Amino acid sequence: MTSLAVDIKTLSKSYGSKVALHNINFSIAKNKIVAILGQNGAGKTTLINCLLGLQACRAEQLSLLDYELGYKLGYKLGQQAVKQQRPAVLRNQIGVMMQMGNLNALLTVAEQLDLFCSYYTGGYSPSDLNALLSLQPIWHKRFGKLSGGQRQLVLFAIALIPKPKLLFLDEPSAGMDIEVRQLLWQHIRTLRDNGCTVVLTTHYIEEAERLADQIIMLHHGKIIADATLADFTADHSSLEHAYLQLIRPEAAHG
Repeated sequence: MTSLAVDIKTLSKSYGSKVALHNINFSIAKNKIVAILGQNGAGKTTLINCLLGLQACRAEQLSLLDYELGYKLGYKLGQQAVKQQRPAVLRNQIGVMMQMGNLNALLTVAEQLDLFCSYYTGGYSPSDLNALLSLQPIWHKRFGKLSGGQRQLVLFAIALIPKPKLLFLDEPSAGMDIEVRQLLWQHIRTLRDNGCTVVLTTHYIEEAERLADQIIMLHHGKIIADATLADFTADHSSLEHAYLQLIRPEAAHG
């Protein structure tokens, strides 16, 4: 039996009468990279927020790294929508890099990492991250003076601090130049190879093609496809063509 890092059954999220996610079902095996694709507003970030406990949701089952959430905290997710904090033992195994994350603009990169590393025991030190991600050129620069891609790299470094077993990356390479993006991709592959499960949302089809063992397509709050790259391209010339065929059929023939 395959060990699962994420297991979700009938997860739903609404804002009043607006349904953001509807009956989401999927599982992710440990030590895999999974890319979640979808247009703006498809529900990608909302889904990540629900998994992290940052937004209330309903679900028959929601487990991360073998922790069954909800039942152990004394309520049934299928009966009520409750915004819940994840247990400390689980939080210390999860890394998170959210889209458009921001930090104190006046602190340097070194000061940012020193601050966030102080929140964990047994994680990476600032010097570890400096060496791992080659941050020396921006080490003493204030965060507010960094380019968009450099900020993303610092946010990625912070997500790695706890040495996570499960890592969530929301649009991780947004704003990065080609060289830094390639570096990021290599680090993501290495994380997977060293036993970390990586869940990333992206608008870059190439990013999914280069990295993902499993690809989930989300459209208007519903999963419309969940398969490997080989499965997606079996009947299509490329993942991009498969994506357009599923998301916007008229564009695939344009």
